[in-house]
Amino acid sequence: MNNNPAIIWGARRISFGQMEQYASGAASQLKGLGIKPGDRVAICAPSCVEYIIVLFGLWRTGAVACPISPRWPLRAVSDFLSRVNAALLLTTVAIKSHWPGLPTRSLYLNEIVCFDARRDFSARGFFHPDINQEVTVIATSGSSGLPKAAVHTWGNHYYSALGAQEMVPLDSGDRWFLLLPLYHVAGIAIVMRAFLAGAAIIIGMENDLEETMIKRRPTHVSLVATQMRRLLQTPAGTAALQSLKYILLGGSAVPATLIEQSLTHGLNVYLSYGLTEMSSQVATGKAGGRVKALPDRQLKISDEGEILVKGKTLFKGYIQPGRIHLPLTDDGWFQTGDLGRLDDQGCLSVLGRRDNMFISGGENIQPEEIERVLLSLEGVVEAVVVPKQDAEFGHRPVAFIKFDAGNGRDRSLPKDQIIKYCEQSLPRFKIPVDFYPWPDDLIEKGLKISRKEIRGHVPNSENKGTCT
Repeated sequence: MNNNPAIIWGARRISFGQMEQYASGAASQLKGLGIKPGDRVAICAPSCVEYIIVLFGLWRTGAVACPISPRWPLRAVSDFLSRVNAALLLTTVAIKSHWPGLPTRSLYLNEIVCFDARRDFSARGFFHPDINQEVTVIATSGSSGLPKAAVHTWGNHYYSALGAQEMVPLDSGDRWFLLLPLYHVAGIAIVMRAFLAGAAIIIGMENDLEETMIKRRPTHVSLVATQMRRLLQTPAGTAALQSLKYILLGGSAVPATLIEQSLTHGLNVYLSYGLTEMSSQVATGKAGGRVKALPDRQLKISDEGEILVKGKTLFKGYIQPGRIHLPLTDDGWFQTGDLGRLDDQGCLSVLGRRDNMFISGGENIQPEEIERVLLSLEGVVEAVVVPKQDAEFGHRPVAFIKFDAGNGRDRSLPKDQIIKYCEQSLPRFKIPVDFYPWPDDLIEKGLKISRKEIRGHVPNSENKGTCT
């Protein structure tokens, strides 16, 4: 296996034997900088070969990787570095120039990784940390406030990868196209799965999806709905998707129309529900079929309708001043904050976030239910429903909608036409009272839309009746 490709980017590749040596060299560099077992080292960079090498270098030293999103503002970065007590920040020249005055010493990734062609790449077997070793601190993508810092062990990530094999097998010689960011738990999960299976990781950019998929011939890919929809808009993109063994689709609610479209094209799509605190996937199932809990995970629904989870993939806890805290119910379950239901065969349906729900005139409104209806409307590619204050009802639902620009032309629909469509599936009190165009300046953080940011775009003036 040592000569098999481990990482492919552009026309270049490194083998597993080389990867082992580079990671060992990175570990030596880190030790030379005074990094000790248990130290936390932040990484902020786009996905690249050096990033992956440094991850394994850190784990070899017994240190903990703390990925940071390059999209964060300086204040959020400083807060996270201080909260995790980072001993070092590894980044790039372009990113560091935007963050003057950080509270942590910093170096560039390429100062840690040395690509020395004279090294001996003879096999030694890839390094595996102790099952209880802390290896990552990953920021949650909370819907409001500062993200929490979730600590994971090697065992959490190991059992996550092992259980995921049950539904979506990955074998030596396969190639997983890494599109999800490495500051997200799903990106780390792909790295773990590939290296444990002896499969290659293909590093590519989102703006060259079709070209990379055609030239590098991945067998597996994880996508969010927006990426999937974009690929299905062209014959080349559709053909590239059809060449894949498996497509894992998650990150947010997947429109039923997109699932139907993928099945029409014969794509082998699997839907996934997961969360940072469970080290990525919790339940997975084939599109059009049943989504069930993976091995080493357990889930149930509370009396209030909340999804509760536990198992070997459950994280160690959140970093708090002076301790790591794992919040559990009295009987040992973690409360996800998601609402759902299980059928008699243990198949999961996710209804939405508990903290997204609001009350309008005494009625509970779950925004995700309304969004699923709007996303099934032809031409709609994004939809977010939020509450707007109302003197009579307390709050009323309003929707922000992004339409597909077909053939370069902007599309629009009259408000009464959208309402008429919604009336086929929703009671009147759940139908948005206003429809607004998608904000041009909205910054999409990670894999999810910030509802807090969307709510800041609700205008005070009356809606004009057309969504464009």
